Amino acid sequence: MDEIKPKYSEWLSEYTFDNCAVGRKAYGEFLASFLAEEKDGFVLNLNGKWGTGKTEFLKRLYTHFHNANHPVIYIDAWESDFTDNPLLVVASELLTQLKALLPLHGNDLDKLKKHLGKLLKGSAIVAGSYIGEKFIGDAAAGREFVKTFMESSPKEYLDSMKKGYSEQVEAVKEVRKHLEQLAVALNEVHKRQLPVMVLVDELDRCRPNYAIEMLEVIKHFFSTKDFVFVVATDTEQLQNSINAVYGEKFESEAYLRRFFDRKSVLSPPDVDKFLGHYEFDHHENVQLYPDNSHFDRDPIEIVNFKMLARAYSLGLRDIDQLVAKYKACIRSIASNREQTHLVNIFTLLVALIEFDRRPDKFENRDTDNPLSNWDGEDFTISTRDESRKTTLGF
Repeated sequence: MDEIKPKYSEWLSEYTFDNCAVGRKAYGEFLASFLAEEKDGFVLNLNGKWGTGKTEFLKRLYTHFHNANHPVIYIDAWESDFTDNPLLVVASELLTQLKALLPLHGNDLDKLKKHLGKLLKGSAIVAGSYIGEKFIGDAAAGREFVKTFMESSPKEYLDSMKKGYSEQVEAVKEVRKHLEQLAVALNEVHKRQLPVMVLVDELDRCRPNYAIEMLEVIKHFFSTKDFVFVVATDTEQLQNSINAVYGEKFESEAYLRRFFDRKSVLSPPDVDKFLGHYEFDHHENVQLYPDNSHFDRDPIEIVNFKMLARAYSLGLRDIDQLVAKYKACIRSIASNREQTHLVNIFTLLVALIEFDRRPDKFENRDTDNPLSNWDGEDFTISTRDESRKTTLGF
C-alpha cells in the first residue's frame, strides 16, 4: 500500500508535542485522547487569546492525530477571508483533503465498491435502476463507478454550491453524505481510526461578516457522522466581531453556544520554557548592563525578557516579535566597530515594548522624566537565594 501523505505533511516532523516549546505536551495529549472518544458531530471551541500559540498547538494536534492513524483535516479560515463563499471553501477543503488520504488502485477499488454499495444503494448518487444494478452486480462497472464517484462527484457538488439557495442546500446534503462514505472507506479499506478530526483555525482574524458566515457554514457539517470539529478562536474577539455585525446588545455569547458542544481554554504557555529556546549572539564591542550574574543563572537577555514578558503580559507572538526587534537593535549597534557600546538592556526592551503597545508612555519617557506611577502589576526579580527578592514598581 502506498504511503498516505496528508496535505500538511511538512508539519509532521516540525510540530510535535515532544518538541513543544511552551510545555503543552500533557495538555495536548489529554485533549487528543478526549476528542478521540467523541463521535458524531462533536464540536469543541478551543479558546485562546491572540498570540498564545493556538495555531502552533493545532499543528501539533494535527501531527498527533495523524500519528494515531486518524484522518485529519486543517482549515485556515483567514486564508480564504478574501472570498465571498465560505460554503465553497469549507466543502472543498473537507472533500479534497479527505480524498487525498484515500488512494484508489488495485484491490482497493473492489473493497471500496463493496462498502460504498451498502451506503449508496437507493441514494441520489446511484439513482436509476440501471446504474444501481450495474454498480452492485457488475465488478468492472462497479470499479469504474467508484472512480467516477471519487473523481467527478465532488466537483459537481461544489459547482452546485455556486448556484441558488435550493441547489446549495441539496449540495450540502450530498457533500455530508460523501464525507460519511469517505470516512467509512478510510476505516474499512485503509484501517484508519475514526472519527475524522477537522481543525478550524484563525476564525477570529476574519472580517466580522465572513467569520459569522463561516460559522454558519461549518454548522451544516457539524452533525456529519464520524467527524469531530475543533474550532480554535479568541472567543472574546469573535464575540466582538458578532456584536459589530448585530449590535452591542446582541447576545453574542449565547449565539456562539449554538455551535459548540463544549469549550476548552488553551492552557497558559510556559513563557520561561519558550524563552529558553532562543539563542542570542554576543558581540565583543557590546556590553549589556545591569549585570545579573550574582542574581540569576540565566543569561542577562533571558532574565530581562522573562521579567518584562510578565510585567507587560506579552503573548508568545509578542515575545517572538520583541526578540526579533531586540536582535536587530543589537546588530545595528555592534556594526559600529570603532568603539565599545554599553547598552542598558532593561531600558532598551521597555522602549521597544512601549513604542508598540503604549505609545503615550513612550512619548512621555522621551522627556527623560520618570513616570510617577506604574499601572501594571508589580513584578519580582528572583535570585539564586529564593529568600532574596526585589520588588520593582515604576
